[in-house]
Amino acid sequence: MSYADVAIGLILVGLSAYLLFGGADFGAGLWHLVSRRRGDQRVIEHAMGPLWEANHVWLIFVMVLTWTAFPPVFADVMATHWVPLSLAALGIVARGSTFVFAKAVPDQGWYRWIFGVSSVLTPYCLGAVAAALAVGASGWLTPAGLYGGVLTTVLCAYLAAVYLIWDARRLGDQSASLRFRGFALMSGAAVGLLALPGAAAFGVHDPLILASAAAGLVSLVLLVRRSYLAVRVTGALAVVTVLWGAAAMADLDLDAAAAHDAVLKVVLFSLGAGALILVPSMAWLFVLFQRGAPRSEQPRAT
Repeated sequence: MSYADVAIGLILVGLSAYLLFGGADFGAGLWHLVSRRRGDQRVIEHAMGPLWEANHVWLIFVMVLTWTAFPPVFADVMATHWVPLSLAALGIVARGSTFVFAKAVPDQGWYRWIFGVSSVLTPYCLGAVAAALAVGASGWLTPAGLYGGVLTTVLCAYLAAVYLIWDARRLGDQSASLRFRGFALMSGAAVGLLALPGAAAFGVHDPLILASAAAGLVSLVLLVRRSYLAVRVTGALAVVTVLWGAAAMADLDLDAAAAHDAVLKVVLFSLGAGALILVPSMAWLFVLFQRGAPRSEQPRAT
């Protein structure tokens, strides 16, 4: 295994983490926009909490590793898809600022509206770019790009709904938990209706797509049976295998574009040293925040 192979594997790990954690935050923003019930919104705000902005560290990790390990690939992707990637960056900034402004000035309803719209715009643009790269399309406005944007947005919404079921139960809001269960069933069915026909239309034959379909079907069964902890695992597997399948399809000559081994050694060593600080810190932050809110505050945001 070469240093370039290790770098590719780490990039895929980083993308997976960003999809599973950051993607769920984007999906939560969509449900925050769709559901007008204040109880649902409070559960979403508490579930996102301080960890939601920290999730962007995975995107930064992927970008830094890509431009140092595979500079020509990074330059080509950024030059070709600068419009959707700029819109995605704008969405990240807009949703972060308006989430805070909505807390400071709660009577300004349009802050929450911008937060929700930005939560849809960002995953759509990132998914459109990912699909264009996977199938070799010319741009994000091609049928493949449009399909990838919609599918990614729905995947994020599904993942968020699955996670929020347990978060609502943990905060003692059983009615919100049931509503999120309905959102998860609805968005999960939508993912199935989009993913399998789309894979056939674009000639996707990777076995990971079948693995995603199987995990998605099991997830729907678990939702019906109300196995809310187990479905978090199968739901995440159903979503991340779509990413893995798309990555396997992408026709990028990464070996030829890889930096010199001396550069890759330094990059990988630096990442290893940084991971000793980053990973335990992220895990500890997650564990702390998963503790239930005090009874006097349930289910309010903290």
